[in-house]
Amino acid sequence: MGLIIHYLSSMLPYMIIALPLLLIVRVRIYLARKKLGSKPNLFHELGVAVFILFLVGLASQTIIPAWGLNVGGIEFLMSPLDRINLIPFQSFIIIGRIFSRGGYPDIQIIQVLGNIGMFSVIGFMLPVLWKRFEKAIRTVQTCFYSSLAIEVVQLFTGRSTDIDDLILNTFGGLLGFLLYAAIKKTMRYDALDKFNF
Repeated sequence: MGLIIHYLSSMLPYMIIALPLLLIVRVRIYLARKKLGSKPNLFHELGVAVFILFLVGLASQTIIPAWGLNVGGIEFLMSPLDRINLIPFQSFIIIGRIFSRGGYPDIQIIQVLGNIGMFSVIGFMLPVLWKRFEKAIRTVQTCFYSSLAIEVVQLFTGRSTDIDDLILNTFGGLLGFLLYAAIKKTMRYDALDKFNF
């Protein structure tokens, strides 16, 4: 629960700022589709709006440079060059070392679970909202390439770049898709189809 509150509290300001613009754009798309004679799906439009807000929040944690306020104004916080990790599973090695010394790696665990959790949402929402993502391979590939793009962009925005993030994000996307598939299989009627387009 603390992990969710941690991420939501840092994502929320960006989501609130994006909300008015998003509503204007989505309402215009909705009305344009209606005018052209196609029957817009209100559930789909609401689902897309919530998903886009989530993506804005995700961008605030991954792509938008980290910043803080000081006496002189806004200061962008740059990660040191050693924050580029190209060794797979380094995060787990660090967690193991901290445990072996009797410590508790709370920051590392938050990062691991955060990476999995963030992309679980994407892996779940893609097939809920769009029929073309109802196959696992397409959803997982999209999560992989999205995560890869984020890691490459982070090289230029002062954030840390980590191959473990790519692995964990892709795994999270797979978990999200498996949750979607499990819900779809166990439901008596397919409520998720209301959101699909």
